[in-house]
Amino acid sequence: MRFLLLLALAGSPALAEGPPYDAGMLPACLDRTAESSADARVCIGEAATQCMARPGGDTTVGMVDCLSAEAKDWDSLMNGWYGKAMQQTEALDAEMKSLGSAAEPAAPVLKQAQRDWIAFRDSSCKFQSIRYQGGTAGGPAAATCLMQMTGEQALQLRELLEDAP
Repeated sequence: MRFLLLLALAGSPALAEGPPYDAGMLPACLDRTAESSADARVCIGEAATQCMARPGGDTTVGMVDCLSAEAKDWDSLMNGWYGKAMQQTEALDAEMKSLGSAAEPAAPVLKQAQRDWIAFRDSSCKFQSIRYQGGTAGGPAAATCLMQMTGEQALQLRELLEDAP
């Protein structure tokens, strides 16, 4: 009977939802660091940490939910900055070609580098999970890895845009 009660409760919205993640925290942190010329890397993990401090955020599921939500935000930023970097690089390649330059085009190299980085990130984060041999720490470890590495790459791509020739 208890099993059925727990099964019924598990499907209820109160238990199905994780702690609330504030999607506005990451953009606000990036804005603050831009205004103060601080290192934007301090923003990596800030929103997830605040999320995990809320009720339910200290459970394994809650931690993974919070970390994954921030990783998703970083992934969105990374993809946006990557797209802009590709456009910028393709335009520079076209300009160099029109000038008769024999320089190797940079856009295909950037594309391959991003693909290679994604494979490296995914393998690294998978290792973070399986090194716990099925233990409950594996989920948060993999989610932390994904959030941190994606945040770092996103910021590197943003810096690439800022430092463009």
